[in-house]
Amino acid sequence: MITVKEKIRLVESCFGKSKLSNDNKNIIVFCPVCKSQGKDKFKLAIGIEKGMYHCWVCETKGKNIGRLALKYSIQKKTAADLYSYFKTDKDDEQIRIEEKEAIKLPEDFRLVATSRGRSAQIARAYLENRGFKEEDIWRYRAGISDDYFFKNRVIFPSFSADQSLNFFTARTVLSDVKKRYYNCSAKRKDIIFNEIDIDFSKTLIITEGVFDLLNCPENSTCLLGSWINKDYKLFQKIVLNKTPVVLCLDEDAKSKTQKIAKSFYEYGIDVKISKHKEKDFGDMSKEEINYHIKEAKPFNNVDRISYLIKNIKSGSVY
Repeated sequence: MITVKEKIRLVESCFGKSKLSNDNKNIIVFCPVCKSQGKDKFKLAIGIEKGMYHCWVCETKGKNIGRLALKYSIQKKTAADLYSYFKTDKDDEQIRIEEKEAIKLPEDFRLVATSRGRSAQIARAYLENRGFKEEDIWRYRAGISDDYFFKNRVIFPSFSADQSLNFFTARTVLSDVKKRYYNCSAKRKDIIFNEIDIDFSKTLIITEGVFDLLNCPENSTCLLGSWINKDYKLFQKIVLNKTPVVLCLDEDAKSKTQKIAKSFYEYGIDVKISKHKEKDFGDMSKEEINYHIKEAKPFNNVDRISYLIKNIKSGSVY
């Protein structure tokens, strides 16, 4: 645990001179939010013990002063230290956007395809190692940012039919990072990943993740997971347009695939299931994927019952 003096030193390194309050529980600094609005207000109070902050002028407030430092201070290393010190279990790396904020990419987001420099080189090398060609980097609008939360990650934005940003996910390029993906605060059930690229009058290929889409035909999307039901916008759009679908989820999601197929089938949707086993779609070539899509088998309730019987564990089918 660091001392009060060390905490004050970190804060002052990020925000400039400070003043200790009369009760010795808070320090006061110039508010960077007010400053960005053309005002110099010495009104940002920071709790020494927990790092909570509140500006009495612009009403900026939060639970970790490190987050504000990361956004406004040029001392990024010190800001990161400040953030890490006050970080709680709930204030983890996935917190980037306030719940009430609109979905938006980091301010310095830029396409890998048009960028130069070390960050772009690292991202490009990672993507190429995963099988991306130049046209794929363009197709999926892969991007980068030097923001603390997105450093060493490749960002994949998603756009709705009206061309507005509806989601983004950021994948780490480092092998030793436990949390591989960052997702924005939008709920996956409320968006259709890259709806802008989908023609619902044609057969739609559905995979689990972004990397599974790499070698798929053009009319494809992903669930950003392994589940979908009638509460999902994608499900509703498919039913509305009577869009035929081919489910291409991973081998370990067999049970979910059967349940999803049954739900589509009950709504009169022509649904097929890819029977691939040895590889996930993200590890296949275009030729292999096209073969499995072509060989996908139509679903019906007989298949569902057969699957349940083969996987009985409790002695009953329900």
